[in-house]
Amino acid sequence: MSEPRPAIAPCPEASRPSATPGAAVALAEGLWQVAGPGITHPWDAAAYLVTGAHAALVDCGTGLAPDQLDTVLLSCGVLPHQLSAVLATHGHFDHVGDGARLSSLGVPVLVHAGDAEAVRSADPVRTCAESLYGTPFAAFEPDAMADGDQLNLQGARLHVIHTPGHTPGSVSVVAQVGGLRVLLAGDTLWGGFSAAIGSDEQAWRESLDLLAALDVDALSFGHGISRLLGDPQGRIAEARQRFATYFDPWFKPPKQSFDY
Repeated sequence: MSEPRPAIAPCPEASRPSATPGAAVALAEGLWQVAGPGITHPWDAAAYLVTGAHAALVDCGTGLAPDQLDTVLLSCGVLPHQLSAVLATHGHFDHVGDGARLSSLGVPVLVHAGDAEAVRSADPVRTCAESLYGTPFAAFEPDAMADGDQLNLQGARLHVIHTPGHTPGSVSVVAQVGGLRVLLAGDTLWGGFSAAIGSDEQAWRESLDLLAALDVDALSFGHGISRLLGDPQGRIAEARQRFATYFDPWFKPPKQSFDY
């Protein structure tokens, strides 16, 4: 991983939680949710700003509302070009669609090798951009990320864990912030399954087993929440029990509507 950029100002206090569009949600000391429905674009997955003396993002959203993301970052005292890195939990449009723009600003956007070619080639299915959202993916050359990588933000630290299953290059990130170890699981928890995007049932089961054994204090994941969840081991164990009981054939792509 790249060396951190020059130090940034600490994030100011903010309401917790906040439903105000454009407002960061404070999750813990040095940890903020800065993208997702109600914060930026409705199609954005959750993205997390982690700050010590330096700052990094875990995921960055679709890129359909870049000004909104920049406004949220600025509310935390961070300009986009000051980011030390973006760590992509996987190569899907809703998680790293803004990667091309941020990469053009000189920010390293890190993607695991298992998903890097899909991002590099703007694969319309593997990135889910056109297959789910009806929107082209902006290709970019990602920086490399691998299992066990760490990023020291001087006051916070990010640890990468390869957790394939949803996609071949899916990772989870443990953020050490404010005396807590917080698991940011991306779509390794509650993500969708499709052979077309390289999903692998056995690999996913093993990844859930790996997460269940982690010593962490809280967790969050890619969609649907703007808060930290306690009892992480119990929640992951429950997800592991429910995994693949049935695959959902009725999943509705966000770009489509249906009459029932």
